[in-house]
Amino acid sequence: MRRIYHTWEKWECYPAGFYENQAPDGMAAGAALKAYAVFLRDTPRFERALERVINEWKNSCEHYLSNENMNRIAWLGQASMCIETRIPACFRGGFNTLKPQEQATANAAALKWLNVWLERRGEPTLTMEEAGPKTKMDLY
Repeated sequence: MRRIYHTWEKWECYPAGFYENQAPDGMAAGAALKAYAVFLRDTPRFERALERVINEWKNSCEHYLSNENMNRIAWLGQASMCIETRIPACFRGGFNTLKPQEQATANAAALKWLNVWLERRGEPTLTMEEAGPKTKMDLY
């Protein structure tokens, strides 16, 4: 896939609060981590937010999802949390509080919507291994 770049001021995720370092509306950090896990466990809600990300954040998706050297599954999870709740990506550690099967379910939902985005662009779909975290060897 050809890498697409957009400068930060064109990213929809930026004004949505994706890069903030505090939870919204005075929410405590622990509550934000817990809310992240609760959100990911609610697969229908999570998938609605994933659909919103690929439909509403055109530039952010092009910039991040065309980057084959990053964990696109994780980015989609963080982006969907932000678009739905304004909880920023810095609270992504809530994912680690999920049980392994819950993590697998959330990752599968994100992969599904990544592949929807790719198919709409005429790109081949990916497996979890192709879309997920990269090792240092894979990066270089």
